[in-house]
Amino acid sequence: MKIFKYILLFILPFTVYTQNEKPTKAIDGVYHLLERERTIGNKQTKTKFFQYSLLGTTKVVAVAACKKCIPAIYKYQEAESKELNRPVFYNNIGLFLISYDQESFVMVMPANKQGSDWTDFAYSNFYSKNSSKVASMSQKKIKDFILQIAN
Repeated sequence: MKIFKYILLFILPFTVYTQNEKPTKAIDGVYHLLERERTIGNKQTKTKFFQYSLLGTTKVVAVAACKKCIPAIYKYQEAESKELNRPVFYNNIGLFLISYDQESFVMVMPANKQGSDWTDFAYSNFYSKNSSKVASMSQKKIKDFILQIAN
């Protein structure tokens, strides 16, 4: 019984922390979107394909609208991930992909205007492998989540 308590008190929290902080292949899969996004030919999609990989030594997530589509590449941000205790990825156009939980992400692009903060978005969306989580999500919940992790 003492060993079990030791595992619960000392080892399990480090395991959970590590799972939240470091990205893994568990990211791979089809994600459902809160808001539709445009794809090739200006078509709309409610799903995206995510794949975690290494580009040399850089950890990345590739996000594509279809299996044959050219993906957007998001680079892992180690400092931000440690600070927020969750995987954070960033691409060159200013989009942040932030882990919401083990099967979901929030994507935000902070507004590029003077005096704006992290809750003033030029763009935001929610992606999850679980369609019921998407159904219960809203733009207000995205903003609340960003407020929660920013503090």
